Amino acid sequence: MKRQIPFAVVLFLTAGGLPLVLGDNPAAKPKIEPKADEILKKACAYVADLKQFGVKIDETFDEMNASGQKIQLSNRRAVLVRRPNGLFARSVGDTSNRLFYFDGKFITLFDPTAKVYATHEAPATLDAMFDFLHEKLGFSIPTADLLFSDPYKVLTEHVDAGEYIGLHHVGETKCHHLAFQQRRIDWQLWIAAGDKPLPLKFLLTYRRMPGEPQHTTVFKWDPSAKIAEDAFVFKPPSGVKKIAFLTQQNAPPPKKKP
Repeated sequence: MKRQIPFAVVLFLTAGGLPLVLGDNPAAKPKIEPKADEILKKACAYVADLKQFGVKIDETFDEMNASGQKIQLSNRRAVLVRRPNGLFARSVGDTSNRLFYFDGKFITLFDPTAKVYATHEAPATLDAMFDFLHEKLGFSIPTADLLFSDPYKVLTEHVDAGEYIGLHHVGETKCHHLAFQQRRIDWQLWIAAGDKPLPLKFLLTYRRMPGEPQHTTVFKWDPSAKIAEDAFVFKPPSGVKKIAFLTQQNAPPPKKKP
């Protein structure tokens, strides 16, 4: 089962055209330093135990232009989650203006700028829904790795090495700074020190892409967010048009080279 990049990362489609897949070929048993492993496990368990919450996400990411220069873009995301079958996400910024709904029965992607939306039947749980998005519809919500019932398993599935860097800061918050390596990418994670070990920052580096572009995500969590009962149900505004999802099966074939 292929996974998408951890945290970063609520894009509704890929950010700036960067491939959002952590998974390469399955690695041997991960070589993660015990201290880094312990901190990551505690953070994943803490997040998995949150049954209802909100999280705001600020992300910056690189695109490479024709001359090879890195161009930095940004998006802002707001997510509401109610386990095991409710998710709402709003995305605005340089490359995205979309709303995503999941109510345990259907997924809906709404583009208020284009005034179109697409709805599709979906599996009944967050875990199954995220896999369905990736495998059948060909897109992902990058924060999905944190929202699985076992985020530690998802995050470490393809890790080759991990280490504890030290105590560093995200804003005014002291954090445990962890660094991990995989075949094609490096990623770093900052986890709040103390009794609420929430991930506060994530940095992804695509080592095998020209220019080694990066994707940085900063999180602001609200574990006690109040969520309306109908927050995950899409109600089409007047004047919008329903369209079909472009699935992996009905996607147009790639153009042949002349």
